[in-house]
Amino acid sequence: MPTLIRRTSAEVWVDASTVDLTGESLVTEFEPDWTATGLVDADPDGDGARILCGQEIGDIVVTTELWDDAPPLTADGLQDVAEVSIAWRSAFMDFGTTDSGEDPTKRLEVPGPGDYRLRVHGHNRDDGDPREDDDPAEEYLIQVWPAPLDKPATVKSTSETATLWRKQ
Repeated sequence: MPTLIRRTSAEVWVDASTVDLTGESLVTEFEPDWTATGLVDADPDGDGARILCGQEIGDIVVTTELWDDAPPLTADGLQDVAEVSIAWRSAFMDFGTTDSGEDPTKRLEVPGPGDYRLRVHGHNRDDGDPREDDDPAEEYLIQVWPAPLDKPATVKSTSETATLWRKQ
């Protein structure tokens, strides 16, 4: 039975429609291919990953979980769920997007460099851009676990955002 090792959650400022998962450099520079999942892509060089958001700019909620093995799959109530693999080069994953990475709530410590699987769940991706105060917050759950490299997988894709990008 898979075990949850640690969990962190934070409000994150999104700019340019993406949340970047970065390592020690706090920078990832690659052109993501959104056509595979419409949600997430990993840098083939292991320098990071990007999550495609429904809004271009604003606050979203990001929760990350580190598991010792593939966690149970839950897609109920979520718009999009996709998985990608990454050969990670750092001892943490930072998802602060605009700060210097010093906020520990915006960083997930991992066992170290190695091969990982990322499962990203997206919710409220189509609920306005820009968001009004009464619009629901865009939310993401990122589950991470050690796993051999494998091809991207789309588990669920129902948002207009994912549909738009997967058609390109």
